[in-house]
Amino acid sequence: MYDFIIKADNAAADFMLGIQNNFLTALLKAVTYATEKGILWIALGIFLLAYKPTRRFGIVYAISLFSAFMLSEYVLKFIVCRERPFIVRDDIRLLIKPPSGYSFPSSHSCSSFACATAIFIKRKGLGTAALLFALMVAFSRVYFTVHWLTDVLAGSLTGILCAVITSIVYNAVSKRRKA
Repeated sequence: MYDFIIKADNAAADFMLGIQNNFLTALLKAVTYATEKGILWIALGIFLLAYKPTRRFGIVYAISLFSAFMLSEYVLKFIVCRERPFIVRDDIRLLIKPPSGYSFPSSHSCSSFACATAIFIKRKGLGTAALLFALMVAFSRVYFTVHWLTDVLAGSLTGILCAVITSIVYNAVSKRRKA
């Protein structure tokens, strides 16, 4: 099974290296840098928390983002300790600044899918657009060969689970308070 994952990850990296072009590079740089250090997602969270009508949702959103980031960046990365593609493979020339730290899971993907899923749970229309953006973020990380395909898949799934669990717990606690 492990050999299959390694072959699939390398095949995905080879594919991405083969499709790199100026248009995609410019577009995906904008996407990946917009979510660098969580800037876009944190700014949206601050807005949601500051605006009274969205404050309750802002709490779910912020907890989803925080839990996803902490789990991916400070727990899973140090359990798995997987090297990034550009470190393992000599044929990769990076098109963006090399990120530091371990590769698995992708924290960009994790945080993006946590936020997008939280939005989707609350508002399907806006959430669909947010999920498409999160998909672009995840794609960008493989496109730039700073993550393996399985890194972004695991990060995306982790983010989704963080948002779903946060939403379930928050709703259960809210119902108990009202009772």
